[in-house]
Amino acid sequence: MTQKAINDTNKYRKMIKLLIAALLLLILLFLTGTFCDRAAAETLFSPDNTFIKVITSTGVYPIYAVQVLFYGALYERTLHSSKSKQFKMVICTFFILTALFLGFNGGKTLASRNNLGEIFPSFIGNLPVIIIISAILEYPLFFIGYFYAKKSDDKLLTQRIFGLFIVLLFAFISMQVMKNFFDRPRYRTAVLGYEGITFVPWYKPFTGAEKYVAAYGINADEFRSFPSGHSIFSSLSTCIFPSLAWLFPKLKNKQMQLFVAGFIFCIIIMFTRMLLGAHYLSDVSAGAIIGVLSSIACAAIQLRISQKNT
Repeated sequence: MTQKAINDTNKYRKMIKLLIAALLLLILLFLTGTFCDRAAAETLFSPDNTFIKVITSTGVYPIYAVQVLFYGALYERTLHSSKSKQFKMVICTFFILTALFLGFNGGKTLASRNNLGEIFPSFIGNLPVIIIISAILEYPLFFIGYFYAKKSDDKLLTQRIFGLFIVLLFAFISMQVMKNFFDRPRYRTAVLGYEGITFVPWYKPFTGAEKYVAAYGINADEFRSFPSGHSIFSSLSTCIFPSLAWLFPKLKNKQMQLFVAGFIFCIIIMFTRMLLGAHYLSDVSAGAIIGVLSSIACAAIQLRISQKNT
């Protein structure tokens, strides 16, 4: 086993241990939230803080940005592979179209009512704004990924990227399934005085969401409090941030620092979601648990890739 392989293996083993420690902390927060959600929400609620609204919007950015970045890297690897011309044309076209789709979705999400749209309502569903955001914050990453992959001699890069993508897809599907299973009113809606819409613990079924949406003209998203999507996306930064070391030479020996930065980023986003009344403590901790479990799976996959190719 080469020294580089030994170092990679040790890093991912250490990362898994740290992720397990983070998971235990989040489980403790979840249990605390289960019994203290209302008290925590009442204490922290600060819905008109514009700075917090800007910060919370960044929580959804990494999951879209890293995919556009790495699709650029996959495009470069495929384009310069020994595969047939027809194969490369089909696969490279797929990578471009997927990056365009993800970049647009990233821009749309950033402009949505739970992100920048909360500050600038005119952004919500505004196609020109979404295109501009995507063009500035998302699409350039494809070319950056292409450029750095071209300079990289890492033969495991493609395998590592696909391992990450599988985990991100699993986390996204888990979020959608759970949000459609639990109809929990957000705290910011529960305090508005609507008859029948009050605080509800995450474990208590809430019925009539569709009725209240129709009766009061409330957005259906206001009944998708559990779990927190922002917390799922931001907690995935514990595997997204370290993955940048695969591509950028200056980050090669800083995976542990990137992991810590990802976890701090997650905690900040969790806190902002509670401040805005968008989620309860149990919502954000449950979301982060999903994200951290996904990151553990990602680290295990990367550890396996490192060991298998030594």
